[in-house]
Amino acid sequence: MNSKTTNDRLENIRFITIPENRKIGKTELKSNIPLPVQFEKGQKPEDLDLASIAAGLIKVCAHDAGNAHFEYYREILLEMQPDTVKELNLAAIAKSKKKEFDFAEELMLAVNHISRLPESYVNLAVLYAQMTVDFHKKGNDALADMYDDRILDILKECSEKHPDYAPAYSEISAYHMRHGDVETARDFLEKFVSLTKDAKAKESAKKTLDGLNKMISSKDRILYAYDKMMMGCSDEAVETINGYLASNKPCWEAFFIRGWAKRALDDFDGAQKDLLESLKIDGQNAEVYNELSICARESGNIELAKSYLQIASDLDDESVVYLTNLAFLHLADSEFSEAREMIEKARALDAQDPQLLSIIKDYEEKTGDRLSDVIREEIYGDEDFEELHRKEHEEHTHHEEI
Repeated sequence: MNSKTTNDRLENIRFITIPENRKIGKTELKSNIPLPVQFEKGQKPEDLDLASIAAGLIKVCAHDAGNAHFEYYREILLEMQPDTVKELNLAAIAKSKKKEFDFAEELMLAVNHISRLPESYVNLAVLYAQMTVDFHKKGNDALADMYDDRILDILKECSEKHPDYAPAYSEISAYHMRHGDVETARDFLEKFVSLTKDAKAKESAKKTLDGLNKMISSKDRILYAYDKMMMGCSDEAVETINGYLASNKPCWEAFFIRGWAKRALDDFDGAQKDLLESLKIDGQNAEVYNELSICARESGNIELAKSYLQIASDLDDESVVYLTNLAFLHLADSEFSEAREMIEKARALDAQDPQLLSIIKDYEEKTGDRLSDVIREEIYGDEDFEELHRKEHEEHTHHEEI
């Protein structure tokens, strides 16, 4: 996969005009404005249907948000498929899990441009982070760096368009931490604290800020080791902590970072030993239990992994991550009641969390138990469309032909 221009993305899109005005719901299709249509290989103009129009509209909304007719196209798409944002978001998550990143990016961009919700920026940034990691693993550092830059670009755009959306600043802070810029990370986390209305998130961020300020003031080896972990240099992080522990009083952060680094190096026994040492100093740290869960899972002890995650979730009952991870483990063992319990707890915290939506989909497929809302079909009033809708409905699709 490589970076594509807008023209490349729209290469199979043709713009057509209709002979006369028609209606989709309350939206009028105008004969004087061309409609984008995606033609598959071998498809003829007379085979044109609403699926082709919808696909064309999605592509234009994703890759050509500056189009002069963008608002018109957006309005038509939402009339044709009122649940399009929800459907595209779920499809994007599924594609990203399969590492079909080109398609996932297109769907996420469409969600972002159509919905205009601040959450869509953060979801897109998460996708770019996944792509960055994947390209680094494949040795394509140029593409990895390009998508890494896009993470910050999309988050900055979010903060500019939605200046009061606190999670954007938390994500920007995390980005700078990954790149070793602790001072900038601290500044954005302070902005998050000033904006968030989530009391528990604010308290947690304040504790992190205290830690960052101590790191900044001391410039000690723990900070350096943490920076190395953020840059993926696990070997150097281990060496740095070894040096620190040789001449300094042990602290939970030192054992945690070394345990984290050893886990990243697949030394699960060594990681577990350090993480347990960290807990001896501070036994109330959810992050440590989460790392221990990963070690247990990778070592084949799934029941212990569940136990560690349950403790992490109990310590931080506002974390969707721990709940979805636990639900995943229960689901993998066909423990459906336990998985459902974790899913419901996570839904109460953030029903639109991308990882949670993916877990819900897996749960529904395995159990047949429907948790999410039924996606509506739109029945159009214009008689030119009613017959076509009936035909496609018989073929079990959500589209109509014209």
